Amino acid sequence: MEYLTKSAILATEIAPSSGPLVELFSAGEKSPTAALAPSLALRAKAGSRGAPDEGAAQAPAFVILGEGGGDVVAREALLDRAMGPKRRKKSSEKLRRGRRPSEGLAFVARDTSGAVVGTVRLWDVRLGEGGPAALLLGPLAVEPGLKSGGIGSALMRHAITEAARLGHGAILLVGDAPYYGRFGFSADRTGALAMPGPYERHRLLALALKDGVLDAATGTIKAAGRKIKGQAPGFVA
Repeated sequence: MEYLTKSAILATEIAPSSGPLVELFSAGEKSPTAALAPSLALRAKAGSRGAPDEGAAQAPAFVILGEGGGDVVAREALLDRAMGPKRRKKSSEKLRRGRRPSEGLAFVARDTSGAVVGTVRLWDVRLGEGGPAALLLGPLAVEPGLKSGGIGSALMRHAITEAARLGHGAILLVGDAPYYGRFGFSADRTGALAMPGPYERHRLLALALKDGVLDAATGTIKAAGRKIKGQAPGFVA
């Protein structure tokens, strides 16, 4: 992943680990691809890039890794703090309820203490009746006091990169174009699509990961993800 910062590399002690590789970030400059073993003894220096959710004077160091079963309580608490109780009434929730996130596409950001400070998940959907498969991104949330630390941007880029690596054709979301436009999302090809509930049409955005996937997409977006057997609140976003 190409968003590992040089300042993080130079100022960080990496602890040996036999676990899965993760990525280390700080709010400094971008650098070439690198994969590091997990360490919660991070000493990365903060920088500034001037984007809406970046550039804090004391932006934190953090790692991004796959969401685990032990992250359920922390993730739900973070979403409540960042988005409030009304988050469960959004149209996107109808496409997530009773489903599991797309395989390998649920991530958390942790700070140096190991606390969950960011989350993003992607969900399998179908674009209309019998239409092409795609992903729905959301919710994306960052600890309210750390919104200027670049965590949201890093989560977005990581999610997009992994979705492309896994062979998915497109990602959709409902959000503000001025923010998500810098990741390549736009409403240019979503005019013939609809969410299953109230939403603002200009906020339905899409990013094509493969040419032509969105060209003939039409109809109401439908849930297509793996269903949850029984009660499993940990998979309800």
